[in-house]
Amino acid sequence: MTALNRARTVDATLQEHFAAFSGDRNPMHMDAVAARRTQAGQPVVHGVHTLLWALEELAHAGQLTGNVAQVKAKFLKWVYLGDVATLDLLDREPDEPLRLEVAVQGLVVLTAEVLFGERRPRESTSAPSPATPRAQALDLSLPDLSDRSGEAYVAPSPQAEQLFPHLAKVIGAATIAEVAACSYVIGMEVPGLHSMFSKLELTLLDATQSASHAALHYAVSYIDERFRKVRIAVEGSAIQGMLEAFMRVPPVRQASIELISNFVQPQEFAGMHALVLGGSRGLGELTAKLIAAGGGSVTLTYAIGRLEAEAVVQEIRAGGGTANAIPYDVHQPPANQLRALQAAPTHLFYFATSTIFRPKPNVLSAPVLAEFLRFYVQGFYDLCLALIGSNTTTTESGKPLSALYPSTVFLEERPAGMAEYAMAKAAGEQLCADMNLYVPGVRVFVPRLPKLPTDQTAGVLPERETDALEALLPVLRTMMN
Repeated sequence: MTALNRARTVDATLQEHFAAFSGDRNPMHMDAVAARRTQAGQPVVHGVHTLLWALEELAHAGQLTGNVAQVKAKFLKWVYLGDVATLDLLDREPDEPLRLEVAVQGLVVLTAEVLFGERRPRESTSAPSPATPRAQALDLSLPDLSDRSGEAYVAPSPQAEQLFPHLAKVIGAATIAEVAACSYVIGMEVPGLHSMFSKLELTLLDATQSASHAALHYAVSYIDERFRKVRIAVEGSAIQGMLEAFMRVPPVRQASIELISNFVQPQEFAGMHALVLGGSRGLGELTAKLIAAGGGSVTLTYAIGRLEAEAVVQEIRAGGGTANAIPYDVHQPPANQLRALQAAPTHLFYFATSTIFRPKPNVLSAPVLAEFLRFYVQGFYDLCLALIGSNTTTTESGKPLSALYPSTVFLEERPAGMAEYAMAKAAGEQLCADMNLYVPGVRVFVPRLPKLPTDQTAGVLPERETDALEALLPVLRTMMN
């Protein structure tokens, strides 16, 4: 392996520059609130952006000599904003393709091959590019993709020259613009909103006679419903080839307050004043609706999803329930944040969570473990103490604070790569046991919940899961009693 000593970190400004260039504004890249409802959990760098950066560095280093005839790449892991990505060349014989790897903390996130040779001539005339990219990614279902085709937006060549000047001298600015348009195809057209780019295989064409600002034509060529995998053929003035992507499972929608009312007695949670941390979505949202449908009052919190939290509150109020929302950040001391409470809680439901699935090169990552401990151990403990205040025996209601600490079946059936998450949850269980022994002002319930449908646990493939309503309602009734 040949170290090039090339590294970079993508911040929000660089992310915006590439989004404006490529037209790919998929919320997974550009919207922190929307991205947390994907499996990634937070915004990720465009895979094609990482590829073009790597090729730009190789061109700058004089490694792309001769005619570049083909480019193949696999996007293996997400690169998050703020990650330090490093570029390395793999050793090769003179007649072999140039091979490269991009890694984050030693974990390979992208591999690519560059093949040299004569470029094939263009065989067809490209249609004009749309004048502007679409503003929002298409929200399609898997059946919607069948036989879908169209013309993708391609940026003007001067933009490519500005962003990738050394690469433009080697493969041409029009080629760069069309490669960037592959990101637009996947993120905005097909699969669109719920996409995850997997790989590309592109042949570079002789574009010396290319029409100015031509479009990239795309057509779905294959769908594997078992794996939600899609292949798309692309052809433009400068490239021709195949893209492959997966269609992610859309964000989980929790049951409506109208549906929930069929499972809850109107007054079975009357007298419960619940503080639901993380109530803007997921299990916290469902818990808030269950309590409100049963006659309890709810204060739900949000970290960044203010609009989502307000939507939950409005739905509860429209159904005749009592709810409000306040901001809360686990990383900040709780005392000042809790001043926004309108009434002292009788019950706490702790659904605060960080990004669960983290790409990492080793079994244990100290920074990831520290983040999980902040959320699932220290954050819970600090909040409980702040709620009971100086009265270590009871809350203002005269009873101990009832708190739900949702543990997980992942302690028993742990997927690979989740050591830190399981360690933090195990530590949380131990903390709760000691709190029940030595902190009389709080009574903690610690069920190990089964795998429930949430945004982060939803994978590419649907898996058998327990119905969240059926799992949570008995827990709430136990805590009420």
